[in-house]
Amino acid sequence: MNTASNLDAFACPLDGAALIEASAGTGKTWNIAALYLRLVIERGLGVEKILVVTFTNAATAELRTRLRARLQESLFALQHPAAADAHAQKLFDAAKCAGITDRQVIERRLQAALANFDAAAVHTIHAFCQRALAEVPFAAGLPFALELLPDDLEMRLRATADFWRREVAAAPLSRTLAAELAKADSPLSWAELLRRRVAKPLARVEWPAPQTGEDADGLATKLEAAYSRARKIWQKASPAVPDVLLAGLSQLNGTTYKAAAVETAAAAWAEYFSQDAVAMPQGDDAKKMPLFGIAQLSERTKQKCVTPSHEFFSAAQSVLDLHAELAQALIGARLDLLRRMLDAGLEDLAQAKRQSRIAAYDDLLGNLHHALASGRCPWLAARLAERYSVALIDEFQDTDPLQFAIFDRIFGAHGGRPGNLFLVGDPKQAIYSFRNADLHTYLGAKQQVATSYTLGENQRAVPGLIAACNKLFATNPAAFILPGLDFQPVREGARPRPQLVDISAGSRADLVVWRLPQADGQAMLRSSAMAGAINATAAEIARLLAAAQAGQIHIDGRPLAAGDIAVLVVSHAQAAKIKRALAALAIGSVELSQASVFASAEAEELERVLAAMLQPGRRPLLLAALSTQCMGADAAALAALAENETGLSALVAKWETYREHWLQYGPGMALRRWMLEQDVAARLLALPEGERRMTNLLHLMELLHQEASVQTTPDAQLAWLAAQRAAPQAGDAAQLRLESDRNLVQIVTVHKSKGLEYAFTFCPFLWDGYDRQPAHGDAIEYHAAGGGLVMDFRPQSRDDTSIKDARRRERHAEKVRLMYVALTRAVLRCYLVIGVYDKPSFGRPSLTESTHSLLNWLVAGANTTHETWLQNKLSGDAIDAAWKAYAENLPGVELLDLPGRPGTALAAGADASAHLQLAALPAVPGPGWRMASFSSLQHGAGTEAAADHDTHVTPAPRAALPPELPPDDVLRFPRGPAAGDCMHAAFEAIDFTQPQGWDTAIAAALARHPQPQREREQAAQHSQMLRRMLGDVCATPLADGLALQQIARSERCVEMGFHLPARPASLAALPQWAARHGYALPRLGTAELQGYLKGYMDLVFRHDGRYYLLDWKSNHLGHAAENYAAPALTAAMNEHGYHLQYLIYCVALLRHLARRLPDFNVERDFGGVFYLFVRGVRPHWKDGAGRPLGVYAHRPDAQALASLDQLLTGDGA
Repeated sequence: MNTASNLDAFACPLDGAALIEASAGTGKTWNIAALYLRLVIERGLGVEKILVVTFTNAATAELRTRLRARLQESLFALQHPAAADAHAQKLFDAAKCAGITDRQVIERRLQAALANFDAAAVHTIHAFCQRALAEVPFAAGLPFALELLPDDLEMRLRATADFWRREVAAAPLSRTLAAELAKADSPLSWAELLRRRVAKPLARVEWPAPQTGEDADGLATKLEAAYSRARKIWQKASPAVPDVLLAGLSQLNGTTYKAAAVETAAAAWAEYFSQDAVAMPQGDDAKKMPLFGIAQLSERTKQKCVTPSHEFFSAAQSVLDLHAELAQALIGARLDLLRRMLDAGLEDLAQAKRQSRIAAYDDLLGNLHHALASGRCPWLAARLAERYSVALIDEFQDTDPLQFAIFDRIFGAHGGRPGNLFLVGDPKQAIYSFRNADLHTYLGAKQQVATSYTLGENQRAVPGLIAACNKLFATNPAAFILPGLDFQPVREGARPRPQLVDISAGSRADLVVWRLPQADGQAMLRSSAMAGAINATAAEIARLLAAAQAGQIHIDGRPLAAGDIAVLVVSHAQAAKIKRALAALAIGSVELSQASVFASAEAEELERVLAAMLQPGRRPLLLAALSTQCMGADAAALAALAENETGLSALVAKWETYREHWLQYGPGMALRRWMLEQDVAARLLALPEGERRMTNLLHLMELLHQEASVQTTPDAQLAWLAAQRAAPQAGDAAQLRLESDRNLVQIVTVHKSKGLEYAFTFCPFLWDGYDRQPAHGDAIEYHAAGGGLVMDFRPQSRDDTSIKDARRRERHAEKVRLMYVALTRAVLRCYLVIGVYDKPSFGRPSLTESTHSLLNWLVAGANTTHETWLQNKLSGDAIDAAWKAYAENLPGVELLDLPGRPGTALAAGADASAHLQLAALPAVPGPGWRMASFSSLQHGAGTEAAADHDTHVTPAPRAALPPELPPDDVLRFPRGPAAGDCMHAAFEAIDFTQPQGWDTAIAAALARHPQPQREREQAAQHSQMLRRMLGDVCATPLADGLALQQIARSERCVEMGFHLPARPASLAALPQWAARHGYALPRLGTAELQGYLKGYMDLVFRHDGRYYLLDWKSNHLGHAAENYAAPALTAAMNEHGYHLQYLIYCVALLRHLARRLPDFNVERDFGGVFYLFVRGVRPHWKDGAGRPLGVYAHRPDAQALASLDQLLTGDGA
């Protein structure tokens, strides 16, 4: 163990083995470049002698660029001393201390380094291994030339398929084991297991002991006999068997044996014996079946009591015991087969690769390690150490045992040599275990090297954020859980930060901590907390961008832009929710993820499309392809197509042409033709996340086209795609691509964000305490006490407490490291959601999961071990107090309740082009089945039936507002369809009897239906206008003894939709009917009405036993009371055809009531219709007879409605 000191890159020794721990934002790459420059200048090393290794191609390219730039800057500073900065001067001073005093020597070395930089040894780990092996291929037992494969799935699949043919298909395998393998095993699933084993060659593998008991076939035969015997007993005496138990309940333990449990077990046995199969049923009910076994009966009999007796109990026990024995035998036999498969697969795979002169990336590591460690090439390490004088290993926290063993053998301190190795990384940012990165290797190396350094100056974040992160991760000394992983506070570095100017109304803290709210001491449900965090994040982003548009937020003199903001998420599902919330507020976003495109929905759809192209004559495949979102056919269209033989044949012929194109030109050209002819691009781009979907589809097509050079037949190409989907790996080629390069809000997975920085970040999900356990397949993985990796196939290990604790500890430790990465991405401001939530347990509220979240562990887990913390019972108040204590004395931190206000949609920027709007499609003429509504009858058959919120009402010409109108008068509210939608939304959401809760509904309505930009100067008054309007409308008497403020939620139904069957009838008959019954109807079309009438009733309510129909109308009829008197309302009703609307609605409502209420009587139970022109409905506005203005009330004649019903159904009028 060595004590770490702060690194001075210009003064530290350049030999020996050293580890440099570089916390987030501390200038890791800058310090690597400083060491690189010193090696060039002081030791005179050529760039080809300095090995710099990192882990991705992108990181390698960036590092090469940075190193070349630093060499150029240093040479310029040397040649122009007046331009030299402090760092260049330190570099030259260090050279003097090393005895390099001649500036011409330094200049020659820098010039040589730049001249030869194309030969610089800056590589990925795999590229280094490839070059090392190329120098000694025969000594390493390899062919002279190797073809490098990014993915060896095909060869692994060939190896496992060969074993399957030998040992499963052609071998005399147990019939019972064969049936077990058929459930889930295949060469493809075994190829994935083989990949795991190849990737971790140094892992210790634990297998169960060989089986010594009876084989599976023998046990299966016994089980069949036991099943037959028990079944006969049950069928003969089944009514009596449960009765015996029920009668003896007093003799048995009451906790286990309850009447309900016995009845459930009896039903499960009955179901078991009815299926004619010996396989034990699954599910919760089946878990009760042991209640009928003699073993449990005997165990649960009370002392001095008599165990209930029946011959079935012993027969049932035999079945249960043999089932358990057979299950264990099958597990053992299957694992023995897997063990032999892995042993043979490793050998067969290696041999096949040597014969084919092929290597995968993991093979490069394994081959070099074998050459170094096997003893076949004892000179190889010295040869490579001579080839590369020193090695700098970047991102060392992401290494694995194999990689470190290679570097240590070549560059470590062995055999009296001091070593020439710098290991640079940050264990707190080790978050890639899913890529086989092994933090325990780093921790072991830390104990092994002679010298350790830290980088103590944060060059990224503003001081307030640095202090906030320091305290957050230092409050709990064991914050990172694993021994040896300690947090060292950092201080502000000298690098200038961007200047933030924020004069907006929101919080200006560096770390804004939003606390999940608790109402009356009751925490939110987890789902509600998730939704609240998402909405608050989207609303705040909208506020920030709106403030930037208004000139209130600047970074270095320019307005804050959407691309300056990142929302950090853990999963694609979280990203999709954030994306939808931002889109609802008119904010564009783009997702950056390391997920594989083969795991996307588009990969599944493409496989269905290709399967149909390959065999278009197979109708199920073709219909499956048509049902994809790429093709857009819904269930109705597919059903209609299935009955249309001519249309289906034409489709088959079309898809045959795609198959021919595929055979002639390859999959890429065939899919391009399919996309063009089927209008796929337009269909996908019109969907939510259309750009993401389209990008994924084009990416998959490109990968498939590339693979076509290897997989040369359509069958092989389709099989390759299916295999990639079955085990998606997110290599560089398959990683999800950016769907847009516009300046958009970045939605970034934490894994993808590592190494990046953003001006503003949001962390809306770190509070979630749900412990998601990853699938482990046949082998679980964990680290033993000494740090070595174990792949454990033993079934009993899954229940081993110490192993379960070790796995949980590693899982939780990585989750804390993810939090550290997320919270250190921000430069200027970070928003963090914290707190507790309710996740009910056994039907009761429970805070256990949330109080034990790892984010709360950071502030409230000091003075206890992680295991003890998880067992402690914690209260929400204790967690809240811990967060308050954390925020104390941190001026850059502000602790606030999670905002509940809805966001306001972002207005178009000042440079937006003219507003474009889709033109309305012309009405589709002609008879035929259709869906019709009030709107379609009045405005054309092509109009889609939907909720009618005054969509077709044209705003009246604007007149000057009377100066005497109060500022909150609804007559000042904007006009038009958007205003109608907003008012409708408010009326739908409020409880008429509870005005104190209206503000939330008003805010939500305004958020969902923002008003036009020209009304923005009145935006502050909009909510007050709506509140006053709601109060007036609810308080106004609509009839004697009837006001809406009397109507409880239980007595009303909003937006009641209906589909009213309508048989063939001519619309021409409607005006005749209307004339006979005294109604004015608008001009209607002449198309036959056949199909359904569809509509939405704004409000149906019940008062004093009578049912009423009510419709809200937002029409602006004028500024004065007389504009809302009876004559004006009648004119509006006639002009807009509202009579037809309510008559159709009445027919639908009365049909519904007549079917639901057996004694319904129209004359007695139907109260009539109210049309409320809400801008003029006020308690004090009345006509001369005392009737309320703005209220159109009418009760249609029952006989008239009956005749209309008959007309619509085609039975005459």
